[in-house]
This record gives sequence, structure tokens and C-alpha cells, in this order.
Amino acid sequence: MRVSVRSSAEPVSAQPAEAAPLALPEPSSTPLTRPSNGYVRVESPMVGTFYRAPEPGAAPFVEVGDVVGPGQTLCILEAMKLMNEVKSELEAVVRQIHVDNAQPVEFGQVLFELEPLAGRLLDAV
Repeated sequence: MRVSVRSSAEPVSAQPAEAAPLALPEPSSTPLTRPSNGYVRVESPMVGTFYRAPEPGAAPFVEVGDVVGPGQTLCILEAMKLMNEVKSELEAVVRQIHVDNAQPVEFGQVLFELEPLAGRLLDAV
């Protein structure tokens, strides 16, 4: 096998790189939005299947009313046989879970509503 490399005198025009149409966003970067009620909405970063527990019959990662910390797993999203953890990015109280276990989810679908603890007294939890 022979490989040849040649340079040319004319410059090659750089075209902007386009995102691959089937590329999935990074699972660890969970989109967070803040509605007017002060809660933070955790949205699905991908299309997949929502799982509340690490395995069938196990206790769920979180329940409504639980206090979660940064980096704590909220759920698992399964996409193409890969299990992707969705983690909290802040210290908060889980106020609502919008998806049932083993249900399919779409990109951007709201999974959880969290109430941030920053600026709140811990006795109020």
C-alpha cells in the first residue's frame, strides 16, 4: 500500500463545520430551565427510555420531597442499549417527577422540577 501527500499553492476555503444530523448531545450536560415559579426544570438531553431505578425491583434514585446534591443521579436514560445517568447540577428539593418509569421520552421533555436550596433555610425543607 502506498500513500501520497501533496500540498497545493491555492488555499483551501474553510467551510463551517455542520453538526452531524444524528449526533446526540452530551448526556452529562442536562438542560436546566427556570420557570416563573422559581423551580428548575430538568429536561431530557436525548431521546430514550426513562428509568427511575438502577435495576428492576430496586429503590428509585429519588422521590418527590428528597433533597439532592450536585452530581447526584436523578434517573437513567437508555438510548440504543446505553445507560446514561442524568445528574443534578445543584442542591435542591425534588418537587415533581413528570415521567413514569420505563416510559419513552423525547429530547427537551421535562423530567423533574427541582426547587433550589440556595438562599433557603434548611429548616424549611
